[in-house]
Amino acid sequence: MPVPEHLYIHVPFCASKCPYCAFYSETETPFADYAELVSRELELRGFAGLRWKTIYIGGGTPSLIRNSQFTIHNLQFIELTVECNPADITPEYAAQLAESGVTRVSVGAQSFDDATLRFLGRRHDSATTRAAVSGLRHAGIGNISLDLMASVPGFENSLREAADLEPEHISVYPLSIEPGTDFHKRGVKCLPDDDTMDQLAAAEDFLVSRGYGRYEISNYCKPGCECRHNLAVWRGADYAAAGPAAASRAGLERRMNIPDLRLWAEALRSGELPRGTVETLTPEEDERERFITGLRLGEGVRPDTNERVGTCIKLVHAGVMRDTGGGVYTLTRRGREVADAVAAEFI
Repeated sequence: MPVPEHLYIHVPFCASKCPYCAFYSETETPFADYAELVSRELELRGFAGLRWKTIYIGGGTPSLIRNSQFTIHNLQFIELTVECNPADITPEYAAQLAESGVTRVSVGAQSFDDATLRFLGRRHDSATTRAAVSGLRHAGIGNISLDLMASVPGFENSLREAADLEPEHISVYPLSIEPGTDFHKRGVKCLPDDDTMDQLAAAEDFLVSRGYGRYEISNYCKPGCECRHNLAVWRGADYAAAGPAAASRAGLERRMNIPDLRLWAEALRSGELPRGTVETLTPEEDERERFITGLRLGEGVRPDTNERVGTCIKLVHAGVMRDTGGGVYTLTRRGREVADAVAAEFI
């Protein structure tokens, strides 16, 4: 089995559940031994002592876990990203992150329109986000990412306010209403697709004018400031994972832990690995998965079969792909707008 160089840690705790969120989380006080349980899972999986190229701590709300619980013992890394809610980033916490060796912080701003933030069920307002970014800068965090949500009121102004803070990275995701979320149960509707695509196109024009490059469909950065963890995953690298509902990839094997915090913790406290699901792909399925993921990247894909070359040529004629030369094809702006439909052509 390949030895992974990248690690994802899922922290499922949230102070409250956002009405649009479909990720696994629990609204309860973080376990005092959560970091120890993560370390135990990594040890039981044979990953103790590895030097990771990247670690990404996501959630949930990792910033609910303070420094005494936060440090995962004996981890080594090149890039360490932590997702944070702006409401949790005090000057003291920002300093703790820096002292813990965090190199990159992803801030869930979502919007700079206070009415929209209330609609989205967020715990912060726009002033809190600005103060959070200032605190992180003062603490010495040199790589900050802001998450922004499109398809909501005030998006254009939020883009301007986000760029004015000069983060190294900005992620732009349209609001989607997923089954099982509170928004879905309440019948909340998104903007029409054409309006959303207009917003995303305007976002690209604006962010490029401010010095950001679109290196993945939803992600922009200043030169050299790509999220190294996500980029590795999108390029098809293997990665380990720990935490309830955390998913990993190793060769042809795809594994996901049971999405149940208490069962996950009970197993590890008993010295056993948590239950989960395992899927083994065929080499053909694995290669197709990696190819389709690569379609999202600005660097493009290199089709390696006559069938895929033919499909790429067809999509070039349709205006959704571009032949950049040397056998590399990338999505056009229109292709990025309909990326799922483009990907379906290769399935």
